[in-house]
Amino acid sequence: MGKWYHGSPAKITELRTGSTITRHYNLACIFSHKPLIVSINDEGIIKHNGREKGLLYIVNEPIDIIEDIEPHPRTTMSKEMEWITKRELKLKLIEEIGEPNIEDILTEEEINVLRKMKT
Repeated sequence: MGKWYHGSPAKITELRTGSTITRHYNLACIFSHKPLIVSINDEGIIKHNGREKGLLYIVNEPIDIIEDIEPHPRTTMSKEMEWITKRELKLKLIEEIGEPNIEDILTEEEINVLRKMKT
């Protein structure tokens, strides 16, 4: 079924119920920086305002997509990009992402535009 990722700045071995996972490697890397705002443009470029050093995990056990997860009910992203866990899941650290790339950081101007679009 493919890999499931979780990005976080915290060192963890297990994911709590209600946490977010994704099949999208780049999105999980962005989530690892703990952003409050994530923007994906029409070309698929992801920008964010997270500043923390990130860690990338892979779910280290089988997932039943009916029993174990559900689509995120309040996502603003495309369908099936974010999923919420219905139970605790074992994780394995696969990469230290470190600091976010400066070109991935939203500028204040970009953030202001996004906020205006939301209202």
